[in-house]
Amino acid sequence: MKQIPLVLFSFLIHFMLVKFGANFTIPFGYASIVWPATGVILGMYFLFGPSVLIGAFISLVITSFQDPQLSLLSSYILVLWAAISTFQLFLIKYLIVRFYKLPMNINKPVETIRLLLLIGPLASLIFSVVFFIGLWSTVDAELEILLYISTVKWVGEFFGIMFLTPVFLFLYKNKFVRQTKRATAAILTSVFSFILITSIFLLVSNINYKEKQQNFINTTQPFIEQFKITQTKIQHHIKSLDGLFQASLLVSRDEFKQFTQKIRNLNTKINALAWLPYVTHAQRAVFESSLAEQNITDPQIKQLTNSGISVASEQLSYIPIYYIEPMDHNTGAIGLDVSTHPIVSESAIKATQTRSYALTPLLSLISNPDKVTGMIVYYPIFVKNNLGVEEFKGLVEATFEINVLLSEIYEQLGKGRFAYELSYGDNNRFRQINYNVNSIFTYTLDTQMFDKKASLSFASTLELESKLVTWTHLSIMLVGSIIGIVFVMFVFFIVTFNSNLTRKINESTAELIKKNDELEAANQAKNLFLANISHEYRTPLNAIIGFTEIATRETTDLIAKSYLFKIDNASNILLNIVNDVLDLSKMQAGELNLEDIPFQPSVVTTSVVEMLNANAKDKSISLVCEFERSFDRWVEGDELRFKQIIINLLTNAIKFTPTGGVKVCGECIDNEDDTRTLILKVIDTGIGIKVEDQERLFTSFAQAEDSTTRKYGGTGLGLSIVKQLCGLMGGDILLSSEVGKGSEFIVKLTLPKATPIDKVEHVQDNHLTEQHSTEDFSIQNMNVLVVEDNKINQMIVQKQLLSLSVRCDLVDDGQQALDYLDDKIPDLILMDLQMPVMDGFTAAAKIKQDVKLKNIPIVILSASVGKVDRDKAAELYIFDFIYKPFKQADLVKVLNKFAPAIK
Repeated sequence: MKQIPLVLFSFLIHFMLVKFGANFTIPFGYASIVWPATGVILGMYFLFGPSVLIGAFISLVITSFQDPQLSLLSSYILVLWAAISTFQLFLIKYLIVRFYKLPMNINKPVETIRLLLLIGPLASLIFSVVFFIGLWSTVDAELEILLYISTVKWVGEFFGIMFLTPVFLFLYKNKFVRQTKRATAAILTSVFSFILITSIFLLVSNINYKEKQQNFINTTQPFIEQFKITQTKIQHHIKSLDGLFQASLLVSRDEFKQFTQKIRNLNTKINALAWLPYVTHAQRAVFESSLAEQNITDPQIKQLTNSGISVASEQLSYIPIYYIEPMDHNTGAIGLDVSTHPIVSESAIKATQTRSYALTPLLSLISNPDKVTGMIVYYPIFVKNNLGVEEFKGLVEATFEINVLLSEIYEQLGKGRFAYELSYGDNNRFRQINYNVNSIFTYTLDTQMFDKKASLSFASTLELESKLVTWTHLSIMLVGSIIGIVFVMFVFFIVTFNSNLTRKINESTAELIKKNDELEAANQAKNLFLANISHEYRTPLNAIIGFTEIATRETTDLIAKSYLFKIDNASNILLNIVNDVLDLSKMQAGELNLEDIPFQPSVVTTSVVEMLNANAKDKSISLVCEFERSFDRWVEGDELRFKQIIINLLTNAIKFTPTGGVKVCGECIDNEDDTRTLILKVIDTGIGIKVEDQERLFTSFAQAEDSTTRKYGGTGLGLSIVKQLCGLMGGDILLSSEVGKGSEFIVKLTLPKATPIDKVEHVQDNHLTEQHSTEDFSIQNMNVLVVEDNKINQMIVQKQLLSLSVRCDLVDDGQQALDYLDDKIPDLILMDLQMPVMDGFTAAAKIKQDVKLKNIPIVILSASVGKVDRDKAAELYIFDFIYKPFKQADLVKVLNKFAPAIK
């Protein structure tokens, strides 16, 4: 009783897998190339014992009787096949127990290959041979087809066994295979290989099958076209008879004979052509007298009844056959009234009513009474009388046999490739003897046959189907199976034998990761140090630059102004060095973000040239621009970083050019992908650079020679920053130089095209010049709250604002700012970030949350703002920053921006 659940489970598994494999049955039936059932059941049999075979046997019997093709065989044969298939699994297990020392060591390739060959190809071959003998004795098919079916059965069986049975042996502990700790890779590879190989084969087979199916359909097209042409010819011949009687109703029998003889000579396979005049009862005697005068044996109007042909009973009108050619086999039809004919009367009346062709049902003809293959097409004759009214005068008919009509077409265009069936209306069907509805290929076309909707159906012949035997595809499957097995074994052996190597690799990798983490931590510490020290430099520089600007504005002593000018220049040089260090640390930390704003390269370059022109004049060298007209085109990118590139290149060029001059060239080339390539050249006649020094020139903290630093100064960061900025802007920088003759730096940047904007709105720099005033916006009497903990910075901000007639209140930290805002509402808040008690971001967040205060503009005033700070500010809808050290122009820019909102 304990085994019953296992029997049921095995039955369900096998039944579902058989149904799955049946979806991939080859066109001939009986076998499927995808047959996982045997492999899965064999694996279960190894693990769980004979109960599995009972469930599989029951499933085999049931599915065999359900198979449309197998069910045609005798019941005992189906049961016998199920028993042999089940016995095959028992035999495989017996052979393994008999010839192998258990458990097998699958780490040895030779043992694994022997196992797979035994349980796969060899064991499956036994059943395939029995299967072939059974087919050969019971199925009427060509020997090649039977051999092909049996081979497919064999391949499907051993393919499933070789790939799926080992999966079960690896899954659970058993007495057949020694377990391994690393079987998962082999299991996954085996299942994947099974799916991949079957998918490829099914794809190729399906494509081949569809191609041959389409070829079959294509072979029927000439037959269909010729069928339509023949029908059209018959219609034309009938129309010609209409023309004959339209010309004159007084057509003699000889004239009709001669006319129809010409038609019949055109090889249309028409049995007979006839004229059937419309005869009233009053005209009956005259009609019958006319037949007698023409020596017709039975010169009377007749009708067909259940008891045979008899003299027509009296009625208002008749449509009897008057002329018919040839008369040899059709004399008995003369005088037959079709208006009362039990089979054709409906078609004759329909032709009269519709004034068109009407086809009769299939019937037996007088000339061939043993076959119901005859067809008659009627066409009405209407002639205008003296009053111009059309009167019905009779019918013309064409009689033919469908098998004769289509036989010649079939012999020429379809024999050996397909059989056909023609059907129309109710119970009107003509089918060739060799037409088989169960053929592999079938095709049905709906068409029109005179007035009837008809269907032409085609079925492939055995001769054509035998060409579906594709040994090449089967060979591909076999080769794929071998490759798949080798692949699975290779993966398994690699995984098994290299476990120690994997462990060592993992240990080495862990050590490398640890060292890499240490290096990254050191690099981050370096970047943090550079950022912090740059911040610490900028704070005292803010005092130096700020007080220098204030003193310059307030003093009238020319000597003092001269000293202050030199202090300002030295401070700017130091600030540039600090900025370079900060930019470098941002780049290395991946925190340097580029803006996307429209600008004109020519305008930006010209502004830099004008700014540095004084430096060139101090050295008595020329600084000239040669721009192509295309350099005026607009692009979208970071204008300030582009300007930084130009400043660094021109500053170096002027520094290292003792005589001669510096030339700046620029052009802009349109690309096909809505981008433009900027080409900027800085050419000098300076000292030049040795070839061996050119490569390391773009390395951080590097210059051409140590003596260069002593003679010309500099940190060696400028070109490194230029190189990295070019990379961030989708470009690069190239160098060409010769010692003593000068250098040429070529910058190429690829930037998106931009639409020109109003030049008034186009900002050229981060800092406004000292010429800015309050002419554009009224900033006087604005009230600004400065939140700054550094007393010197407070003094500088206050001095700069007061000189602009702007009122200023000072607080030391964020908490004091909130206390201040309890009583007063300023026009603008300048907020430092790093402060005791409460930092700037915390204070700004509380201000934005307050309904009364959230609309007060806040501008960040800080010595250093990184990406994290920018993102945090953006979350608070703060997008304006003033970087220390700052000048009065920076304050003017911000005040002007918010003055309209304040007003």
